[in-house]
Amino acid sequence: MSPTGHNTTLGAIAEYDAQELVVSPAVNYQQHRACAALVRRMYAWRGYRLAPHRQLIGDPNHSTLAAWMDGELVATMTASRDSGAGLLADALYKDEMTKLRKPSRVICEVTRLAVDSDATDLTLLKSLFRSTYKYAKAVFGVTDVVIEVNPRHAAYYRREFGFTQIGGLRTCPRVDAPAVLLHRSLGNIRI
Repeated sequence: MSPTGHNTTLGAIAEYDAQELVVSPAVNYQQHRACAALVRRMYAWRGYRLAPHRQLIGDPNHSTLAAWMDGELVATMTASRDSGAGLLADALYKDEMTKLRKPSRVICEVTRLAVDSDATDLTLLKSLFRSTYKYAKAVFGVTDVVIEVNPRHAAYYRREFGFTQIGGLRTCPRVDAPAVLLHRSLGNIRI
């Protein structure tokens, strides 16, 4: 599944072992379907349950980004801007999310992150996050990002992506796995 017809690459073209990596929003049904299939496959591989996806194509508060390497989907994540409907993190971390919400902040939640198990280079994940930050700032006006992660991955997210933990250990019912809530401001990030 290739991103053909895409002109938006968010400036995220990188050399990746002599292959071209392109990160761009999924804009059509086939691209969204490929991203959903990758999420299902990788969550099942990890033993996570997967709740139904609530994003609709064209919803102005959600965007699925896809990383394509030589035309093959290798990673995906969804960026959701805070709105009247709230964010998924509100279910487990209502108090923490309430403290983050201020008139000067636009919060984005990163969900449905999946990286193909054959794509092991960490450059891929860094490129996907960098592109998502850039997209969220440009399109949503985002100032802050939150993500629920398995506690065993929290140190990596703190070290590599500048997150801090703001919510304690809980069980996320959407994936039936332990989670902690992480936050980072995009104010001091170089994109």
